[in-house]
Amino acid sequence: MSEVLFYVTTFLLQTVTVLFVARFLLQACRVDFYNPISQGIVKATDPVLKPMRMVLPGYRNLDFAAFLAAVIAQVIFVYAVAAISGRFPGTALQVIVNSGINVLLFIVKAFWWGILIMIIASFIAPGSYHPALTLLQQLTEPLLAPARRLIPPMGGLDFSPILVFLLIGVIERILPQLYI
Repeated sequence: MSEVLFYVTTFLLQTVTVLFVARFLLQACRVDFYNPISQGIVKATDPVLKPMRMVLPGYRNLDFAAFLAAVIAQVIFVYAVAAISGRFPGTALQVIVNSGINVLLFIVKAFWWGILIMIIASFIAPGSYHPALTLLQQLTEPLLAPARRLIPPMGGLDFSPILVFLLIGVIERILPQLYI
């Protein structure tokens, strides 16, 4: 029974975290909010984020309320898993810091998967329009544009994602070392 409870808890709280991370990234990358997928994410997260923004406003294109909501969801996840498994989760400071690092890792993984999906889609259906592909293109462009200036396309092939994947790999290896 505890295995089922663990699965359901993990699924629900990780989904909530992904929604808040997606909302943070939508605003940070200045994605088109009229995209139907963006609208769905906004509608799903607004009930929590609107009251939080009264206390914690954003700065430029950074939505601190969405980031904090993702961290809170991760903190709840850690305490829920600890309660289900009967283990000690650590001190409150450890849980908060580790949850913040996990949210940063979610952001890094979102970029990694977004770029990978864009690469595959460019081979399978080049030049096609789909709201999800448009959203991914707008999300990944802030990372790929500077890399394209360093490594311009050669012979119709864009090698800039390789540089971004290298950077993402470095970040993925540094962040876990920050756990308390």
